[in-house]
Amino acid sequence: LCFHERFWENLKPEGEHKTLADASFLFSSNDHFPTWWTEMPEHVPIITGWAPARAAESMKGMSEGRIVDKAMSSLAELLHLEKAHLQGKLAAAYFHDWDSDPLSQGAYSYVKVGGEGCQHTLGAPLQSTLFFAGEATDISGHNGTVHGAMASGKRAAKDIIRAGK
Repeated sequence: LCFHERFWENLKPEGEHKTLADASFLFSSNDHFPTWWTEMPEHVPIITGWAPARAAESMKGMSEGRIVDKAMSSLAELLHLEKAHLQGKLAAAYFHDWDSDPLSQGAYSYVKVGGEGCQHTLGAPLQSTLFFAGEATDISGHNGTVHGAMASGKRAAKDIIRAGK
């Protein structure tokens, strides 16, 4: 969701002394959009809502307008604001349906049939100079996940240390 301004900068969560000005992630128990993130460290008026698999499935076939409405309701609930207040600040909205995307078919990354072991190849350093990380290079069994991305970063860091870089 792109807003005319970073309205959340001056909001203080209940019981907190700090505002949300430096917030990167926000989490809730909302059924449709439980996770939100800002563009930090960039101070731009964009906040992204994420619908995990079960939530995305429940919204399958909904119009873009209805999905944006659910996102606005979720964000308003999370921030304890009136949805109408947020709608007045909204400049634009965009969403991407990963499940219907013919190139991703719902996955961040995936291994094609016969591609077992490609994570090792993708994550292999080049001439002990260029090192690779990312969920597609994970060899811990969590490729295609944030956990895998983090694990691959640790693996790449160890590769760098071993190479003496």
